[in-house]
Amino acid sequence: MKLRESIKWALFPGLNLHARLRNQVMPTYMGQPGNGEERLLLDAGCGNGMLSYQAYLKGNRVLGVSIKDEVERNKKLFNGHLKIPEDRLEFLAHNLYEIESLNQQFDEIVCCEVMEHIKGDQQVCTSFYRILKPGGLLHLCCPNAEHPDHVNYPLDPDETGGHVRSGYTHETFKALLEPIGFRVSDPIGLGGPIRQTCNKPITRMHDVGGLPLAMASFAVLAPWSVFDTRHPKVPYSLYVQATKPVEAH
Repeated sequence: MKLRESIKWALFPGLNLHARLRNQVMPTYMGQPGNGEERLLLDAGCGNGMLSYQAYLKGNRVLGVSIKDEVERNKKLFNGHLKIPEDRLEFLAHNLYEIESLNQQFDEIVCCEVMEHIKGDQQVCTSFYRILKPGGLLHLCCPNAEHPDHVNYPLDPDETGGHVRSGYTHETFKALLEPIGFRVSDPIGLGGPIRQTCNKPITRMHDVGGLPLAMASFAVLAPWSVFDTRHPKVPYSLYVQATKPVEAH
């Protein structure tokens, strides 16, 4: 088990070049506590825990939730292998449709590459608004609905784990969030054509030959992703920050 966790940590946060970019960029916009301050951050749909871990490194107390079996894997990696106390970084199996039942108020919520899987996006985002403290921030990152790879992506109308929509644009982000009460920032585009050109073969090799082939492809292709533009015309994903006004209750 120790060897498996060591290998997992050596590859963290994984071979997907888009996920690695999100892991670099999004934490730079997360808050961190001042002297003696306690801040609580929710990672809603925490995946492999990469953003939960980044928030923890900034000094936040973090709760990562998911309905998938990755919760137990995250516990083994972060609380077991890395020995991070659960009162600082906790992972919990919990459905986002029932997030208000946690009965907690958060300073920030991270929801990355999750909302495109959820039919009731307005319901979940309304719950996010309710559990955020006044002045709190929702970090929302989703596929760009205008990217050609998402436009043609097969949808999952029954909400069984795939994409129920192709993603969002800045306009649809605002249409979703502003009626709830959020103030929505300008979008930040993540992932350009070079990164996607490199990422596709890595993903394909993983599907065909598993981790060894994917690692070989990653070693060859990942270095080329540094030439990707920082401001892609049609980014792969869009990241916005949605603020709950200070005067809100």
